[in-house]
Amino acid sequence: MTLLSERQIKILVQVVELFNRTGEPVGSAAVSRAETISVSSATVRNVMAELEGLGLLHQPHTSAGRVPTASGMRLYVDHLVATGAVVTGPHADWMVTLSELEADDVGQMARSAGLLVSQISHLTSLVSTPRLAAARLRDVQLSWLSERRILVVLITEDGRVFNRVVRMEEAVERHSIERMRNYLSELVVGRSLVEVRRRVRQELAASESRYRSYVRRALSLSQQVLDLATGAELYVEGQLNVLDFGELAHDIARVREVLRTLEDKERVLDVLDRICEARKVQTLIGSELGLDLGDDLSLIACGYYREGEQVGLVGVLGPLRMNYARIIPLVEHTARMLSKELDELS
Repeated sequence: MTLLSERQIKILVQVVELFNRTGEPVGSAAVSRAETISVSSATVRNVMAELEGLGLLHQPHTSAGRVPTASGMRLYVDHLVATGAVVTGPHADWMVTLSELEADDVGQMARSAGLLVSQISHLTSLVSTPRLAAARLRDVQLSWLSERRILVVLITEDGRVFNRVVRMEEAVERHSIERMRNYLSELVVGRSLVEVRRRVRQELAASESRYRSYVRRALSLSQQVLDLATGAELYVEGQLNVLDFGELAHDIARVREVLRTLEDKERVLDVLDRICEARKVQTLIGSELGLDLGDDLSLIACGYYREGEQVGLVGVLGPLRMNYARIIPLVEHTARMLSKELDELS
């Protein structure tokens, strides 16, 4: 933005804001009527041509007005942030709703927050939960279903519950379940899943010569569960709001592509993991998303924290044309709210 003159900045901002409101190409006459613009329509037209030459505006048709490109929208958002135009605090219409959010564990809290953000923004929300690999365990429960089927329940210190039915290679007697549970409890409680997996592998290496059969079975059981219980969860709410994106409304193939991408949660999580390392909201526009979805979508995301460490993200996926001044503080406030609630769960 520093490469632009003050006049170019003002006109770019006005074009973007008119486009965001109407969804239509913006003409020079409409821009010149704005209170912040004090030059003639002809001068505006010349400046818009300069901005088009810089790749910041695009003219869809000859004789039509202009619309911002992804690069133009990028500069506009950076301008909003730099000038403090989005630092307005929570908006009255959603502050109370979010403050009333309550849940017993981080997964439920994240899902509820995502649903509220989608309803408030009328866009698609993305909320990731902490990866279980870093979570510390509070308890482990075993339930005997049959000689070769055991239900394992892991409970983390932040209240998440992971359960899995494991099929055993060796038959397990019902009476040995309690001894197995007691042994695993001593082994895992208070440790992270990464630490537990390392300990289990060490114990397994020595189990043939040192331990009784129920210990070997307990270790085998825990290894199967731990190999599965490491990934983060991703909650996507308001997927069908994609149908209302003006950029996609008449392109069924694009709509299918976006919905298919949202279903590929591991791919989306990989993108989220690469952003928001700093404690501030991030806006990714067009190709910056890294999801090959074109230049007409944006993602606003912000990390949330527990005891000073980032554990997940809150995001809103929407069209290039969205109300950034409203959505950016919404995402940031939701992330702060989740951080506060998580610290209270500690």
